[in-house]
Amino acid sequence: MAEYRVIDPTGTVVETREITSAEDAHAWFVDVRADNTELGWRMEVRSDDAAGGDSGWSFFDDTEGTPD
Repeated sequence: MAEYRVIDPTGTVVETREITSAEDAHAWFVDVRADNTELGWRMEVRSDDAAGGDSGWSFFDDTEGTPD
């Protein structure tokens, strides 16, 4: 199980939750930022074996496409 957090475009952590699969985490992320009108939302993940604090968080993005 891993801990995920959703961060809004201003850098504020909106919500944090422990989730068992990446697919479930993605669905949760989409639900949290349901209006999808503002760019800059992101999701980060920290595994169970990471140290406390902000260390150990890894960034995910929601580009809805592929980079050029």
